[in-house]
Amino acid sequence: MQSNKDAATGAQLSKPPLTRLFVLQLLVLLVISAGLYFVDTTAALSALVGGLISIGPNAYFARWAFRFSGARAAGDVARSFYRGEAGKFLSTAVLFAGAFALIQPINPAALFLTYIFMMALNWILALRVIKR
Repeated sequence: MQSNKDAATGAQLSKPPLTRLFVLQLLVLLVISAGLYFVDTTAALSALVGGLISIGPNAYFARWAFRFSGARAAGDVARSFYRGEAGKFLSTAVLFAGAFALIQPINPAALFLTYIFMMALNWILALRVIKR
């Protein structure tokens, strides 16, 4: 049976360990970029930028998406997800445009492949966190 305090506040879910997830992604990105540095410095910089374009907007989304919790905050939760997703989309577009406008020379293959790899890594790590 629930105590009055539990009934009044509702059940609270713990927030996922997002900081650990993003730090792990950054470490993997730095290893990839460092490895490429000895092969091709342009590819290394492009890979670093592509990975940061993935990690940065995802971190922004996560900050907004997990700002609220609980049934009473359902409207706030929905609004924060929409705001986070809109910010993620816009910042990703701006960062890609900025990368191509400001970084010369750039290796588009390294940029996009690292972006895609980091997105997949984010999904894999998130699934592992959910299973725990």
